[in-house]
Amino acid sequence: MTATDDIIAPFSLDNAPVRGRIARLAEGALDPILHRHDYPRPVALLLGEALTLAALIGSLLKTDGRLVIQAQGEGPVSLLVAEHLDGGVRGYARLADGAAEALRGAHRMAPAELLGAGSLILTLDLGESTTPFQGVVALEGATLAQCAETYFRVSEQTDTGIRLAVGEIISGDAPSQWRAGGVLMQRLASDQTRGDTEEDWRRASILFHTLTDEELIDPALPADRLLYRLFHEEGVRMGEAAPLDDRCSCSAERLTSVMKTFPKDEIADLIEPDGKLHARCQFCSREYLIDPAQILAAEGK
Repeated sequence: MTATDDIIAPFSLDNAPVRGRIARLAEGALDPILHRHDYPRPVALLLGEALTLAALIGSLLKTDGRLVIQAQGEGPVSLLVAEHLDGGVRGYARLADGAAEALRGAHRMAPAELLGAGSLILTLDLGESTTPFQGVVALEGATLAQCAETYFRVSEQTDTGIRLAVGEIISGDAPSQWRAGGVLMQRLASDQTRGDTEEDWRRASILFHTLTDEELIDPALPADRLLYRLFHEEGVRMGEAAPLDDRCSCSAERLTSVMKTFPKDEIADLIEPDGKLHARCQFCSREYLIDPAQILAAEGK
């Protein structure tokens, strides 16, 4: 049986110069992340969109690497991070003092309202032996999708359409479930075979803009049926779907390595009454108990 949630899949159109990706994040990839941190609603919505966007862009890469979407500013959300690596997603938001209470009861807010004036930074990290590639775009769109479209148009010179939606499904007495959906489509360049693709792209864009938030997160509307509903006149083809999951790359070894860079007196101040260093991952909230001797002895401190 083909999975319909927590997937990302490529698609293309037979009668228009379009390729793209469709993503669905739910019980396995999005819900645990947002419930783990219990963010105010506008922050949860923005982080859910960022995670979906990271999966969409990360799946476009032709090489293995970590795709990081990051924004920081002086607004209620001082830092937003979403990452995609080999089908795993993780993310978190850091709130300014007093922001959680101030945002309770609020709904959707524009990225600049939450983050303040600043930039959206896209980073492709291919590993320790390479220099990360970064792209930057101002947080000037009404939505995160609009900011990302501007990035592709300006930095990549690629016509791109992006739709992102996040919401909660509430059913009776069952716990609510966070769901997200996203579609990214790009125009293929004109060549001798395709000729001028402007008119075909315009036609596909008109269809694309009929897509609703409800359709993107509807658990009863699988990705392949959604694409057919949207583009059946253009001969849409969806490729094999790949799984997405909530996956953190933290480990005791990694946190220990980071702590080895701390001054000896700072490490001493961090030791808890039980004699251990307590380190909590900001992404997954997992707590690690680290023996200070592993750090001090290793570095001769």
